[in-house]
Amino acid sequence: MAPTNTTSHPSPFPATIAIIGASLTGLSLALSLLQSQLFQPPQITIYERRTAPAPQFSPANLPLNSPTSDPEHNHPSASLNPSGLDPSGLDPSTTASGVVLTPNGLSVLSALQILPRIAPRCWTSAYRTYRNDADELVRKVQVSGEEVYGYRNHRCWRGLLVGEMLEMAREAGVVVRWGWRFSGVEEGGGGAGVRFVVERVGDAREVVSADLLVGADGIYSTVRKHLDPVAAPEYTGTTGVLAHIRWEHVAWPEVPEGEYERQCTLQGKPGALFWIPEDQEGSVVMVGKQVRVDGERSREEWDKLSRNKEYLCGFYRQDYGEWGSTGRKIIDAVCRNRDTLYLWPFMRMAKLERWFSHQGNVIIMGDAAHALPPSSGQGVNQTLEDVYVLTRVLELVKTGRKDLQEGLRWWQEKRQQRIDQVFDWATNATNVQRLPQAEREKLLKEGGAKSQQETDDMRWLYKPGWDEVMATWVAN
Repeated sequence: MAPTNTTSHPSPFPATIAIIGASLTGLSLALSLLQSQLFQPPQITIYERRTAPAPQFSPANLPLNSPTSDPEHNHPSASLNPSGLDPSGLDPSTTASGVVLTPNGLSVLSALQILPRIAPRCWTSAYRTYRNDADELVRKVQVSGEEVYGYRNHRCWRGLLVGEMLEMAREAGVVVRWGWRFSGVEEGGGGAGVRFVVERVGDAREVVSADLLVGADGIYSTVRKHLDPVAAPEYTGTTGVLAHIRWEHVAWPEVPEGEYERQCTLQGKPGALFWIPEDQEGSVVMVGKQVRVDGERSREEWDKLSRNKEYLCGFYRQDYGEWGSTGRKIIDAVCRNRDTLYLWPFMRMAKLERWFSHQGNVIIMGDAAHALPPSSGQGVNQTLEDVYVLTRVLELVKTGRKDLQEGLRWWQEKRQQRIDQVFDWATNATNVQRLPQAEREKLLKEGGAKSQQETDDMRWLYKPGWDEVMATWVAN
């Protein structure tokens, strides 16, 4: 690389930006750049390989099976898919599930004026509750709340959040080119911008250009290949087996504290069952179980496993007799609705040398740069932090207070440190609480995992203080 000329003027700020992926990452970035007036709508183009989504699906009329349904012959044919996208069962970012929004992410959504549009349709909670197999309350700890963290945790259908972001982008005049797949950067184009190829299946191929190219295309990112051709997500060995049931389809027992919690972890000898509502009323809950599935698999192999509903039901039926009454009722409800079952293999990205090109005109972010296990509940929230901090960095670049390369280096360094911290917490605290009882007790006894008591104060996670961190960086 040529030596830096310290006397030269900084490169002009990008006039156009192309975002690959009309995802939560790509859409929140576009809205953030607009709000900060770094770009105007005609300067932003989003490319998305999928076709335009159908109108949002309402979960109110989901054909989930009641307790009297015949599980062998009466499977629901429709998927819980509020985004209207193909429910492949492999990628929950485009299929039936919700997202947890914690105070660190909610503060970004609030600043972008997205939160008021979704809040009335979100389930909110401030406590994490654990019960044992006898339905006894083991622990109930505050993990969010306005008085401590500024917000209660929110959860909503992913399709609801994506849909509102898409509508805001449309209202602003941002162009989304549906059905166009990024296939690579065209080398040797010259100039400060980026020339890249997009394709529409069986139809067309175009070479387009932008001053700045951002890969917001998820864990299997194609833009990432331009920065690191061999980097790929790594399987952690843990897989989530998830399903949806109606709350009313389980005969929940009476407990001394009142109603059984609609967000809870039930810890039994075989492991843990956990559930959380997907809507404001708590009428539909996602039920989950974490299991060990050994061996690396291709994306297609995971997809094949996820389509085998009998195989997935077997994870719940395993050790059925060792569960208490409530656990067995939940398992029965899940297996009555086995067509809603899907796999979510826990992946992570090894640390990449660079999240941006040497010229600074190609950037990756979100899962493309640093996938986190879903047990962290931080995938979307850390992406929103990515967006917030990158926007602030670009503001400094545009006003001449920082060089683009310097800003991107700082952004990657600080965000990677944060991701490492979250991954360690999810692995050594959250995941441990979902292990079989014997494994859980052994790890805690041997010091191989952190006790939950060490993690109840969530200020480190929910109040990262990015404005103060950046002010210190600028001052120095």
